[in-house]
Amino acid sequence: MAKYTDQEKQTLQSISIVEIMAHMGKNLYNQKGLYYSPFRDESNPSFHIDAVNNRWYDFGTYEGGGLFEFVCKIAGITRGEVYDWLASFRNMIPESEYKEVIEKAKKVKPSRIIVDSASHTFTRRKLVEYAQARAVSKEILERYCEEVIYHIDSYPQKQYFAIGFKNNDGGYVLRSSLTKKCTSSAMTTLSPEGNLTDKVGSDKVVVFEGFMDFLSWISSVQQETPQYDCCILNSVSNIEKALPWITAHKNIAAFMDNDEAGRNTLQKIIENVPEDAGKVCVYDMAKLYEGYNDLNEKLSDELSSKEHSSINTHNHGDNTF
Repeated sequence: MAKYTDQEKQTLQSISIVEIMAHMGKNLYNQKGLYYSPFRDESNPSFHIDAVNNRWYDFGTYEGGGLFEFVCKIAGITRGEVYDWLASFRNMIPESEYKEVIEKAKKVKPSRIIVDSASHTFTRRKLVEYAQARAVSKEILERYCEEVIYHIDSYPQKQYFAIGFKNNDGGYVLRSSLTKKCTSSAMTTLSPEGNLTDKVGSDKVVVFEGFMDFLSWISSVQQETPQYDCCILNSVSNIEKALPWITAHKNIAAFMDNDEAGRNTLQKIIENVPEDAGKVCVYDMAKLYEGYNDLNEKLSDELSSKEHSSINTHNHGDNTF
């Protein structure tokens, strides 16, 4: 495998799924963003591409993802081989060849997720098992989340279900073993009692990138309602909106991912602490799950191996502040 600079990686990551599809002879079927699947023969198109965000979803197999997942599946390779494949594709196919096709696909009206029902009572065993495998108890799941039934407006004939986590816009972040979506992009800020709020309720706050980190922390570590505020970004892209609320606290515990985006987000929090705020402490909690991408990954791994001794309330409880 060749070595690539950050700039080269960024260029390769910008290759459009639409461009690869067009090279395969798979073009836009209608203005709902549907295509015939590149993975199988089908009489009715069931493969959706969001060309603006460069993401795909196969309604026939309930699979989806971004560019890397698409290339891995279409080429039968591992993630470590994706950059080499993309580099070969770019060298073989100039971007200008499919520029018009890409621009046309980007003009398609984005599909919308329509929520049909939502309940704090979870009846679907697969959702509960998915949560438990991620170190989230059913009790915590039902306290903070809802079982959401939804459909996609571009493909209304099918309904789907997922774990729904409310954000400050009143929308949902949706997760299941097959789904990673959201009805709207916004952060979630919770009071010490666990209620949605835009008010600062304590001088302490814990900050998570995703809600599975938050839920598994409550289930496996905290094991009770926190006595301080919580902020779940739901996406690091929400950090700018979240900064005023986060930095209004005197003690900030940041459970960011152990990657470049997580480190950059932590740095933004540190740099945006008001100079006139007195002493504000920002704690980098990522060191506690070093070797893992995030807290949930470590807790899930320990749950599956029945080894919980290295991470417990002594190093993740109230005394971390």
